[in-house]
Amino acid sequence: MLDIITQPMSRWPDRGGAVNSETTELVLGGMALNTAVAIAKLGKVPVGLISCIGHDVSGQILKTGLKELNIDITHMCFTNFENTGVAICFIHPDGERSFVLCMAANNKLNESNIDFDAFNDGDFLHIGGAMIMEGTRGEGLASILKKVKAQKVTVSVDTCWDGTNQWGNILAPCLPYCDILLTNDEEAKRYSGKDNIDDAIKYFSSCGPKVVVVKMGNNGALIQSKDFCGIIPIFNVSAIDTTGAGDSFAAGFLFGLFNNWSIEQSAIFASAVGAKCVTAYGATTGVASYEETIKMIKSQSREADWNWEL
Repeated sequence: MLDIITQPMSRWPDRGGAVNSETTELVLGGMALNTAVAIAKLGKVPVGLISCIGHDVSGQILKTGLKELNIDITHMCFTNFENTGVAICFIHPDGERSFVLCMAANNKLNESNIDFDAFNDGDFLHIGGAMIMEGTRGEGLASILKKVKAQKVTVSVDTCWDGTNQWGNILAPCLPYCDILLTNDEEAKRYSGKDNIDDAIKYFSSCGPKVVVVKMGNNGALIQSKDFCGIIPIFNVSAIDTTGAGDSFAAGFLFGLFNNWSIEQSAIFASAVGAKCVTAYGATTGVASYEETIKMIKSQSREADWNWEL
């Protein structure tokens, strides 16, 4: 997606009216893209992006920005029938955000135009937002993940708000092929159909994922896995914009697992990456390098006895 970010949004305009904001920016966006960009900014781990964009100005901006970050886009898909997806993001005075989404070309991504030769034994495939796109939801995404799993790839899925209100119907078919499930506290209940987080986690774990992560904002992240179960507290920072915080958390978590860190160490690093993210406007603007992120972990005495050197 190409994001149009405007802030602060103190109130919605009346019908036929208008409100003023102080700044408007044009930045790269979208869940999967945000995670890829965050990994690229951390450095030390190769990363690519598979999505579908249009042959338009927005698509050209995305391609240029991704190339500048050394993100592999050789497996991207293109369409002549839709414009590149755009998200209009309204930042409220407290840092919370609301979106208007035009999925457009994103809906053209499907099993038939994905290059499965892109995946190799030992790779990680992270799915961000795909379950709300027309060609990659429910059984469509499950079929894609089944093929990928046959190639010995670790699959992670990060949920998103389902504006179509199908919830569990579009996620459940994918869970048997998912190794790591990331969600947030509200989406966890909606996708599982349960009334509380504990029951939601039990449901998800029974369906396939070996690791379940529930991102809970200021309350930290709840991790359920064979090797670690518990809550990872947040880092102390001054939050300006929470856009992309969850995507950046996912980036940090996968970064750690890719480097063979434990679940707990990876989650602490993920929390630090997410904390850095919210210190600037934009979904990935605040994400820092690996070295700067480690400095913050140590400055708040969260390094414990783990080896953080790469």
